[in-house]
Amino acid sequence: MAFNHALGIDFGTDTIKICDKKNRITVCEKNMIAIRDEKSIIAIGDYAYEMYEKTPANVKAGSPMAHGAIAEAQNAGIVLSHLLKKHKSILSGRPAIFIAVPRDLSAVEKRAYYTVLSGIVPENKIYLVDKGIADNLGVGVSMDSPRASMLVNMGAGTTEVSVVAGGKILMSKTLQTGGDQLDEDIITMCRRMYHIHIGKKTAVSLKTTLAYAGDGPANSMIVYGISTVSGHPITAEVTSMAVSMCMERTIQSVAEELRGMIDRLPPQFHQDILEAGFCLIGGCAMIFNLSDYFRRQVRVPVSVVSEPGLTTMRGIQVIMNQKDLVKNYTYSLRDLTASFI
Repeated sequence: MAFNHALGIDFGTDTIKICDKKNRITVCEKNMIAIRDEKSIIAIGDYAYEMYEKTPANVKAGSPMAHGAIAEAQNAGIVLSHLLKKHKSILSGRPAIFIAVPRDLSAVEKRAYYTVLSGIVPENKIYLVDKGIADNLGVGVSMDSPRASMLVNMGAGTTEVSVVAGGKILMSKTLQTGGDQLDEDIITMCRRMYHIHIGKKTAVSLKTTLAYAGDGPANSMIVYGISTVSGHPITAEVTSMAVSMCMERTIQSVAEELRGMIDRLPPQFHQDILEAGFCLIGGCAMIFNLSDYFRRQVRVPVSVVSEPGLTTMRGIQVIMNQKDLVKNYTYSLRDLTASFI
């Protein structure tokens, strides 16, 4: 099974990444679309994100994904098709498509993946990969190792947890908590504490610049928004302590879920995780001191790889370049939807 031309896709809630077999990421754009009057597409990807929160009433800009799964199949297909065609280097030939999909999908969500992908690429050119497998390969875990390894992928829409041993997923769970929830926490805090309404983009900026878990440096940032009292534009100086404290409940809930999953592991694998801990990946892994916070709360070692947001992409690239991995760890759209298509 040889692929002269293949592309890997990480279809995330926040960002779509597309790579080739030569470890080059050829596309990395926001998973967003802007539509006027519910019928005219005016922007896709990064350009749509620039319009986000700045559009008139008749224009809607947003992501077709929700909580890590496809929520609007038609719009998701438009975004993906546009990004696949955007760069001419991708158009040569008829590439095989490798795409990471969450393991815990409902029947409706599986049907959405089928609708989107089959409408863009011939079914025999589509190879699906469990995101947990791609993540483990992306951090360098050997599929032949009998020891259990644990990955925590804390992305925008969800936190996906997987435990792998002997090339099989022993346990997986998708938590409906991620960076988007942290953004909402920050928006709520600003409204209650500073009496200012800010948008998601500003919340993301506060999270990226000021947020820490547990302990961190004392900094602050001036933000612009609308007064919840007067309705007029105002500014406020938001502190890192305020940002970090408002996120604590959400982050603590993730820590409790992780501790519970480890406690439910079979005894022969439980000890492996107690000794080796887990690897924290995904965009939220960049929050200052988050790995140390989880280490204290979950009471196991926690490591973070370089560029944690690209881990899934690296795992897909590993699979694309090894025939045995393609054979053992990919499946078709028909396999995904066999029960109802």
